[in-house]
Amino acid sequence: MRHLRVPSAETQDWLALCKASDWLLSTSGVVALEDSFRAIPLRSDAPDEADPCWKGLVHVEVESKGRGPLHWTERLPSQLQALPAETWPAAYEIQGDVLIVKLEDSAAIHASAIASAMLEQLPNVRLVCADDGVEGDFRVRRLTVLGSRDGTKHTRTRVREHGHLVWVDPGKVYFSARLSNERNRTLESVKELRSLRNQPLVVADPYAGVGPAFSTLFSEPGLLNGCLAGDLNPDAVDLLRLNLEQWSRKRTDGPLSNIEVVCMDALDWKGRPELCAQADVVLVNLPHDSFEHLPSMFPLLRKGVPVMIRGWAIRERALIDADRNALRALLEKHAARNIGVELSEIKGFSSTKCFVAFECHFTI
Repeated sequence: MRHLRVPSAETQDWLALCKASDWLLSTSGVVALEDSFRAIPLRSDAPDEADPCWKGLVHVEVESKGRGPLHWTERLPSQLQALPAETWPAAYEIQGDVLIVKLEDSAAIHASAIASAMLEQLPNVRLVCADDGVEGDFRVRRLTVLGSRDGTKHTRTRVREHGHLVWVDPGKVYFSARLSNERNRTLESVKELRSLRNQPLVVADPYAGVGPAFSTLFSEPGLLNGCLAGDLNPDAVDLLRLNLEQWSRKRTDGPLSNIEVVCMDALDWKGRPELCAQADVVLVNLPHDSFEHLPSMFPLLRKGVPVMIRGWAIRERALIDADRNALRALLEKHAARNIGVELSEIKGFSSTKCFVAFECHFTI
């Protein structure tokens, strides 16, 4: 039977693509191959091997494998499977090869069995951790290791976003894949400003975390002339440097030489002369305080040319129009001209609040 041969680390990505394209043979399972490869079963009407959609991956003939359990709970010991279905967590999160799950008391007493079942069901998961809530000044998750495939217990891993690998560490640094689409929109907005200015730009992100906003920006030829990036969390800055270095090396138009990375409070950037009046774009992602931090961002922007602030915030849904007007008033207070303000809801946050994206274009 025809199968698509893929690197083990890319199995989930290709499974998702084949399923979405209706190429996956649902009656058969994934087969483990030698040298860290896996074989994904294909329907007879899936494109031929020569089709560009496969990105050079080869098709192989492999004996079909009967589908195993469809859910990790089916791998629990039989006496546990007899417990009510609501005993078990209904959802979990995977970052790279680290699985994170919240356990209620009724499930926590079976944590070891849960971890074993999940590791058996999900071959690309290395580590299963319980999410015990957030802690510390940086509000990172307190993770308890429940099970490990290879004995390692570190939570540093890599995730793939828009084709780029991003170093993350859910036990030390905040990272959310839920803003992935917003990072694509950021790319489009920066490209539009580049076209308007007809020159490469400098992008500043004082709340960069591990830097996911830069992965797509670095890969766009001719888009950037430099970047200013930082975070208050030292562990985030370590991974930020690592990510920026790898993305810079892979740029088709050569490594980016003008990279400044700092570990400091974003509100203090305006006190560093080398960070002021350098940026064409400033990104502001501190959802509960983004609006309050905006006045401290203006000194970072270049003067006398069109610039942009793009950010995200949690706001009262009923006050969106008022927030839009408040942004315009703030820009006018800072003597901005040629002002354009956009603000729209991205998703709900609570019954009265929502997560919004805002974008301000102006010249100062």
